[in-house]
Amino acid sequence: MFNRGCLILSVFLALAGNVKPASAQGPALQVQVYDYAGLKPKALHEFVYRTQEILVHTGLSVEVVVCQEDASACRGEVGSPAQVAVRVLAGEAKSMKNVRRPPLGQSFADASGGGLASVFLSRVQDAADEAGVPWTIVLSYAAAHEIGHLLLGKDAHTPAGLMRANWDRSDFQAMYQLCLHFSDEQTRQLASRYGAVHQTVARPETLLAARR
Repeated sequence: MFNRGCLILSVFLALAGNVKPASAQGPALQVQVYDYAGLKPKALHEFVYRTQEILVHTGLSVEVVVCQEDASACRGEVGSPAQVAVRVLAGEAKSMKNVRRPPLGQSFADASGGGLASVFLSRVQDAADEAGVPWTIVLSYAAAHEIGHLLLGKDAHTPAGLMRANWDRSDFQAMYQLCLHFSDEQTRQLASRYGAVHQTVARPETLLAARR
């Protein structure tokens, strides 16, 4: 059954997408998306928007932008926010611990974190089809999971929730209801490092501006 609390949250976040920031203060974190899978514009909009929804709900002051190599919005400058990058790749991981269970994503992180992660479109689509959940939702959660490793470290797996090492059917259904989260402790850590008083979910067309 659909969780009413999650419905209220999803409506609030949808409305937040039409609200301009109340503060001129920039985000504490920028997630740069590099689309090497050639996603269609609508799918890319949904992926970027949902990924930011997930992170904002955690308390992060964050923007998710689509980048090209020459995009000025994605160049690091003095005073710019902390930056991590996520690549969307068309195929599967080239190296994996368990060939019977290919990963949805991989992060290049050590105990303190990292700067680059990948999500694998074909594997995400297979998992989403099996679970009966739209693949753009699964792609967003896979990206958020890997971003979690980039911010919290390679050992950030938890017994349940967003940072669980292997998701089951109930986890995929929780994604569909926007109810798969970081643990309480991880949420506190992330908010303390990258949080801000004013939170807003940027409109998808703004997030894609760097690509034009």
